Amino acid sequence: MSREDLKEARELPRGTRPRIAKDLLITDSIPPESTLLDSQDLTLGLSPIDAARYYSREFHDQEVAKVWSRTWQFAAWVHDMPNPGDIVVYRNLNQSILVVRQRDGSIKAFANSCLHRGRELCTEEFQNQNALRCPYHGFTWGLEGDLRWLPSGWDFPHVSAESHRLPEIRCEEWNGFVFINLDRDAPSLRQYMGKMVEQFENSPSWNFSNRYKAVNVVKHMNLNWKTCLEGFIESFHVAASHPQLLPMNGDDITQYDVWPDEMHFSRMIAPIGVASGNLSSRLTDRMIVEQFVETYLPEFTGTVEGTQQKGETAREAINRLTRDVLGRRMNVDLSDKPPSWLLDAVEYFLFPHFMIWPTFGAPIVYRFRPGATPDQCIWEKMIFLPFDGERPPSGPTIVQKPEQSLADVPELGYLGPVLQQDVDNLESLQRGLKAGLTQTVTLSNYQEVRIRHFHQTLSHYIEE
Repeated sequence: MSREDLKEARELPRGTRPRIAKDLLITDSIPPESTLLDSQDLTLGLSPIDAARYYSREFHDQEVAKVWSRTWQFAAWVHDMPNPGDIVVYRNLNQSILVVRQRDGSIKAFANSCLHRGRELCTEEFQNQNALRCPYHGFTWGLEGDLRWLPSGWDFPHVSAESHRLPEIRCEEWNGFVFINLDRDAPSLRQYMGKMVEQFENSPSWNFSNRYKAVNVVKHMNLNWKTCLEGFIESFHVAASHPQLLPMNGDDITQYDVWPDEMHFSRMIAPIGVASGNLSSRLTDRMIVEQFVETYLPEFTGTVEGTQQKGETAREAINRLTRDVLGRRMNVDLSDKPPSWLLDAVEYFLFPHFMIWPTFGAPIVYRFRPGATPDQCIWEKMIFLPFDGERPPSGPTIVQKPEQSLADVPELGYLGPVLQQDVDNLESLQRGLKAGLTQTVTLSNYQEVRIRHFHQTLSHYIEE
């Protein structure tokens, strides 16, 4: 090899950035939600991230003291507690919180700790009680947090209903999700969410009032909560981690939106029904449809309905199949829904741990919680499906140990094997972060801007 050939071989491929999702969405037959056309192109710098953030005990302790004690956390799904006395127990780190449906229909939250000797008042995640009675000695509070009874009252002259009311924790609801905040001085939930509230309110199909929780899979993992979370705020990994998705996933034109005046949320839009530009060879529309049917609707392989019709693009054919076939299966009318809702993976992340996909294309919610050490976390995957008529009850909660596979959870459907591919990468990533000699993480400018935004918000809380 000549010196000139060697020089050429060492040059890295560059190219130009492709179009983004909104350029595709504006061509759809039914217009997308208007907010999806509000694309942002914010540059947040190119500085590396300190790898110790993902495994340092000191940094973990700072998060406990300065982040989880001051931010809004998703604690409960409102339809898991429809009746007076329904209780959800939310635990995170050393926090244990009661979320309680009141007799007037409102919701309150209390520290889940008896004011006598500290025993948790409730231990089961879901239950219904007429009162909050400590199983240890019997001290009893009303659902409103007022002390109702104590044993041997003569021996507690220093205890009164006023002095021993259960400490109340701030609790607010948005779109069916109940959030708590331990900081009495924090802004309201709506102020904290900023423009995210307006974007959902201006997109009626993103309202979760007609969704039910079909399943919740709680997976314990041997990695840091940030390592886990960051695997789902970019589509950059799809080409290498999920190659089977490339024939019908526009991972390379995913749109990443970070607003300059919004610290707590960001968004990405991953379009479906188009082939990835990362494929080595170009696919015809017919091939894209065939791959989609083979992957998601195999029973329609070779049928007229499962075949691209004359004049249809691949995206239009996949939209028709999704609308008609899944609409029939779920007994819901999807005829007026845009392809951006039926197909695309639109994902919002609300700091520090809540991810919501408001579209039917990926009807999921994630919640991430740190473990007792920096090398442990809990990752929850909830599927929220639309319904017509009477609300179905919430589906099961399935708990997995680190060694169990998400591919073995039938309730996750096609998502199970895909998510297990992520698990296989993420646990190895945690080990690799410790092994690196540079001890830095290098992020891309655009496709990983949401990770950088997340770390800047994290630094804001840690350093404040």
